[in-house]
Amino acid sequence: MAHTRSPQRTAPVLIGASLSFLPLLDMLSEATRRRQIRRSYGRMCDARLRDIGLTPDDVENALSLPLEKSAGDAIIRAAAREAARW
Repeated sequence: MAHTRSPQRTAPVLIGASLSFLPLLDMLSEATRRRQIRRSYGRMCDARLRDIGLTPDDVENALSLPLEKSAGDAIIRAAAREAARW
């Protein structure tokens, strides 16, 4: 008779293996968000970016951050800094 593993014994192994992929999934998600940001803001002229409180450098700096950091949050902070000057 063949020996099979019980679900109770394999479940923790499967959960641990799936949790190890979470950072990779986070980075993949961030890369997708950055493509969307580049598509959205990359088409805007400098004047339109200034209207929303950003510069092309703000966008490029945010997109050049490591994938562990949120480019969207960096853009929000840059716009907030500009808004605080008003």
